[in-house]
Amino acid sequence: MNIKGIIEKLTRGRGDFAEGSADELEVDAAAIIRQARRLRFRVRPGAIAALAGAYLGARPGTGLTFAELRAYEPGDDVRRLDWNATARQGRPYVRRCVEERALTVWLAVDVSASMRFGGEGETKADRAAQAAALLAAAAIQNGDRVGLLLVTDHIETELLPAGGARHLARIVRSLVAASTSSRRTSLGAVATRLGRTRRGALILLISDFLSHEPVGRWRGIARRNDLIALRIVDPREEAPPRSGLVDIADLESGRKRTIDLASRSIHARYIKIAKRRSDLFLDWCADAGASPVRIDTTVDPLLPLLRCFQGREAAPFHRPKKR
Repeated sequence: MNIKGIIEKLTRGRGDFAEGSADELEVDAAAIIRQARRLRFRVRPGAIAALAGAYLGARPGTGLTFAELRAYEPGDDVRRLDWNATARQGRPYVRRCVEERALTVWLAVDVSASMRFGGEGETKADRAAQAAALLAAAAIQNGDRVGLLLVTDHIETELLPAGGARHLARIVRSLVAASTSSRRTSLGAVATRLGRTRRGALILLISDFLSHEPVGRWRGIARRNDLIALRIVDPREEAPPRSGLVDIADLESGRKRTIDLASRSIHARYIKIAKRRSDLFLDWCADAGASPVRIDTTVDPLLPLLRCFQGREAAPFHRPKKR
């Protein structure tokens, strides 16, 4: 079964995959089938291929690996001459290199309590899982190795980078089985873990970015790798309807209060605070060296992901500037 088939089967809500070969992956039990409906979203014909193509065009290069040193032959590129070996041997030698095609991709997905917000089947956690599944499919289809981190204030689950259809099924199974924790968000645990990765990875942070995240460690990570921050937003968090008295709760701290959204001043203050939160996210991205992407819970996550990678293909080394 190919990668597109795996994603389509999962997103139609027909179940998860158990351990098996890349070509024969068995459907799991009924409990997993019910959980898999969290990842249901419409996969249009060619959607995975379109995202994979946009991803391939924008993925950062991984450089060259030395293969061998051999004597110069007519037609060899003189720019490949190894002058030290030439001087030692008394005749020209060239270095032959091969391109490293497999990129390491890390998906860090927030599963803290605040991600539970949203409508049935359209919570922030649902959209984060869907976006991660699509990104994993696009990367693995292009031959890259994908790792997964599910994080709250610490790393809940870690899958080391690997490739292939079987690994993709393992990633999607982890996304399906993940339940949003009662814990707070802290991406510092991700920074600590990814600070040990080798240079040249593509790192995608998927979170609502409601908490304040220190910039320090992320600057160093972004200098050595390509960093994209995908912010999952429910529009009602930014512009709620003026519906009168409403009970609101902080899902991470448990604090509750009642506010009157029918009041023009209170409603305006709510929107102002939400706008400030969005500005802080953009400022964090500029300081950390991350490319910001917004994903609304009301839209198919494929659309903003396509825009993200198509834009990066036009300007792959763009970094947001401090506003």
